[in-house]
Amino acid sequence: MKVQDIFIDSAMKSDKAFQAVSLADSVEDTKRRVESLAEGSIPVTINDRYGNELSATGTPNDRVQSFTNYGYSNDTLNWTLWLSLYNDSWVFRRAIDKPSQDVVNCGFSLNGTEDYSLVYKQFERHKSKLIELVMWGSLFGGSVAVMLFDGISDEDMSHPLKKSQIVGKTMRLYVTDRWYGVGENNTQTVTSMKDIDFGTPVSYNITFADGHSCTVHHSFVLRYEHRTAPRLIKNGQLQGWGYAEGAHILNELSRDDQLKSAITSLVNKSLIEVIKMKGMKGVFMGADKGNEDQLRMRLEMVNWGRTFNSLTFLDTEDEYQQHNFSGVTGLADLMEKNMRLIAAALEMQGVLYGDLDGGFSADTVAMQRYAIVIKNRCDTYFRPVLYKFLKIVFIQAGLDDKKISFEFNSINQAQESKEKSEAINAYTRSLVDLVNNGIISKYQMALSMREYINKNQVSIQFDEERLNLLKYEEEMNILKGYKSLGKMKSDSMNPMEGGSGFGESPMSGEMNSPEAGFGEEDFGDDEINMSEPNLPEAPEKSNDFGGFEELSE
Repeated sequence: MKVQDIFIDSAMKSDKAFQAVSLADSVEDTKRRVESLAEGSIPVTINDRYGNELSATGTPNDRVQSFTNYGYSNDTLNWTLWLSLYNDSWVFRRAIDKPSQDVVNCGFSLNGTEDYSLVYKQFERHKSKLIELVMWGSLFGGSVAVMLFDGISDEDMSHPLKKSQIVGKTMRLYVTDRWYGVGENNTQTVTSMKDIDFGTPVSYNITFADGHSCTVHHSFVLRYEHRTAPRLIKNGQLQGWGYAEGAHILNELSRDDQLKSAITSLVNKSLIEVIKMKGMKGVFMGADKGNEDQLRMRLEMVNWGRTFNSLTFLDTEDEYQQHNFSGVTGLADLMEKNMRLIAAALEMQGVLYGDLDGGFSADTVAMQRYAIVIKNRCDTYFRPVLYKFLKIVFIQAGLDDKKISFEFNSINQAQESKEKSEAINAYTRSLVDLVNNGIISKYQMALSMREYINKNQVSIQFDEERLNLLKYEEEMNILKGYKSLGKMKSDSMNPMEGGSGFGESPMSGEMNSPEAGFGEEDFGDDEINMSEPNLPEAPEKSNDFGGFEELSE
């Protein structure tokens, strides 16, 4: 039934339907009459639009409109979508697998002087399961890994984990995502602020691979949460988990698939051949088996007569036309630019698609940027998981689990080590120049090198003894300069006492001789140019740290 029929039927049931509207009726009277007629009618929403399900245009899942309109929909909960994309799209699968593998494979370095070989060995043993934990957490927004120990029953796993239960025991990890076999008791959360699981459920209902379920205390569980959500969304829609990795790139992936489909369609239509044969209308109009066989034979005849030079043999009455599309050359650039947009959205420039436009050689800082992204992921999402894992391994190895301190390694460690080595060489040359000039000692140089290598800090310390020594050397140089200059002045003034140097001396009345005057023979190789006096040689400097012998002299 149409909307108009519903409205008329409702109006006919009312006694007021036959009351004519006069010119004396006010606007308010007319409004009230219309409202009374509409009472009891069925509310109907009329949508006037063009919908195309194949192109996702004008439909509820309109991808074109999603690029300009942003809603409150949360695709993180659509786990079937992520499974479909992970199965069918190699781009999406790589966007999940590659960063997850790098987060775990980059490794870590423990701070301390103890022997941590057993800890590193355990990490290598469980690395594949930890990668799986991060992968499913990235795909769905969260995952868990249950730590299983031999000799611990299902009943024991419902209680807090004790150190005595795991010493000398073999550990295995059972990994599952938040949608499969994980039930939470959200009414009770960890309230101890000293616990790394603070704010998470006290226990989980885990369904294992063999189908049996049991309650597992949070101390047995490694919980991974992916992209952090605002508290309103995290505690509401996401039920305490994080965003799925694909939630923020779904539109980009959809546009990439649509672009590829459009390009494929254009390539297929770039060369259209039209062959007009007499009597084809009758063949098409016919519905019997003979007409179908005749049509197939004609098409096979055309293809059979085609050679490798694209020549086609036709009847003299047949007509052949060819339509070319010249815009195919720019499609590759369009696709490549879109690939860069997806890589940028995933923070995987130069990594997501591998060798693109020369690979890393064309973008020298691509790996450096990606290494920073992985380092941030490690510190933000993976650090709590690894800390809890190491705490268990430390207890099993008999180490102090209260002194766990570690730093993540870089996936670009080889390049960074090379750059660090070059920087150390340049810094060493600068310190050697300071030592040769007597500004610092070799001991100070060693201290500065240690700070730079271990802490990446430029630190040159000057103690008071070294500063006093430098000050003393500077004063000695100045004093020696004054003494040398005073001696030169004294030597130049002595001949003046014997006469003017040319003729009789006013005091003695004797003729000045070369030995007593300013004759050239009196200077020789030691002649002093008064306009540019020769500076006295600087005293030899010592590289000794203390310099106590020089101070005593």
